[in-house]
Amino acid sequence: MAAAVVAVLVAGGVGGWLLWGRDSGTGPGPTAGPSATVSEAPVTSSGAPSASDSASDSASPSEGAPPPGTRLVEDVAGFTIAVPEGWNRTTSGASVFYNAPDGASLVQVFTIDEPGLSPYDALRETSRNLAEKNPGYQEISLERTGTDGKEAELVYAYDRTEGRRKVVDRAFTGSDGRQYAVLAAGPETDWPGQRETLDTALRFFKPGS
Repeated sequence: MAAAVVAVLVAGGVGGWLLWGRDSGTGPGPTAGPSATVSEAPVTSSGAPSASDSASDSASPSEGAPPPGTRLVEDVAGFTIAVPEGWNRTTSGASVFYNAPDGASLVQVFTIDEPGLSPYDALRETSRNLAEKNPGYQEISLERTGTDGKEAELVYAYDRTEGRRKVVDRAFTGSDGRQYAVLAAGPETDWPGQRETLDTALRFFKPGS
């Protein structure tokens, strides 16, 4: 279980932070500095995220076209997702990020590869670790949202130097049998924008692009 927790907790985010670890609150890319707070990128990642543009616009899936202001992309990491227009792609370790131009908000996608770790258990351990490492951490909700233990959601907030941040994280089993986590993070004042961004991303999410 310990190894699984590390893998999940380090898969946190970009846009200036490492979601599952700590977050310096400075700079446009993820950092693992000692003054960090929340980390939206796996702590197992190494090096700075690469600002690669390895995603291509895709034709609309069977669900129809994404909402205005968003675009559908087929990511080279092996999934299709809808993200806001103008958000740029970066990577850190096994995580893929789509970051707002101002660096204040992001979407992160990563896989949960630890055998036997359910989506709910992964998010429960995530919350425990975040509570230990991040100032003002608050678990707002943690619940099973799918059937047969195949989906769970964690909503939480924490303090950064730029202000309070709110995140919604969904862990689930994809149609390919792999477990994924997709989260949306941004300033608390933007809520419920994070949920709207995540709902759109998940509505068009499809593994195996």
